[in-house]
Amino acid sequence: MYPILFSYKFINIGSYGLMLGLAFYLAFLLTERELIIRDKDPELAYKLLLLIIPSAIVGAKIFHIFENFDEFLRDPRGMIFSGAGLSVYGGFILAFLLSMILIRKNKESILGIFDLTVPAVALAYGVGRLGCHVSGDGCYGIATSSFLGTPYPNGIVPSTAEVFPTPLFESFVSFMFFVLLMKLRKREMPAGKLFFIYMILNGSARFLVEFIRLNPKVAFGLTHSQITGIFFIITGIIGWVLVEKKAHSAV
Repeated sequence: MYPILFSYKFINIGSYGLMLGLAFYLAFLLTERELIIRDKDPELAYKLLLLIIPSAIVGAKIFHIFENFDEFLRDPRGMIFSGAGLSVYGGFILAFLLSMILIRKNKESILGIFDLTVPAVALAYGVGRLGCHVSGDGCYGIATSSFLGTPYPNGIVPSTAEVFPTPLFESFVSFMFFVLLMKLRKREMPAGKLFFIYMILNGSARFLVEFIRLNPKVAFGLTHSQITGIFFIITGIIGWVLVEKKAHSAV
């Protein structure tokens, strides 16, 4: 693992930060492209980028603190300023909520823009999870003796035990979702359907991978992320049904 790629005096360039930056940049480029293809103002991509970067990071940190509140109480400063400890669902939720406000202010359809951006979200998620792997930020799986076992001795959160490299699993699956969403976006669909499909896909993938993650169980034998994943799945199914019903009633 290579958590620090370059260091000179007080300047440190970390692999996670680099991959996170690449994830945001690729998402921005793809979103800008999709806006241009659909004859929409590409300036919206810049506005979304400037909004999503801080909101995603802040939301991810807040959600991580919520998931590990006992640890936060023991060392609040250490957790807040740690390079590790970002929960992707917190980033998703806060970024989506604030994006809704921005999209509405730009007089665009919220669900229409969400449909346009979810392939970029899937791509960014996959790249970001690669950053988790190369930096060894601690979001590992449980110990395993299988050939998949990977130690992270030099990670931000070191682990000499061989564990499931769950960031790689999530990255691979997210790239598959990206390819699927890029194909589905060419089909005629009611506004919001592609977004709700992604919510179902993402929630299902996260729910399943949590069974081999190290996250603590909080209720009904499930982790915080599994509960949030279930919420994503249910919301996606309800949203899918509602937009389909609305489309049929409009015919």
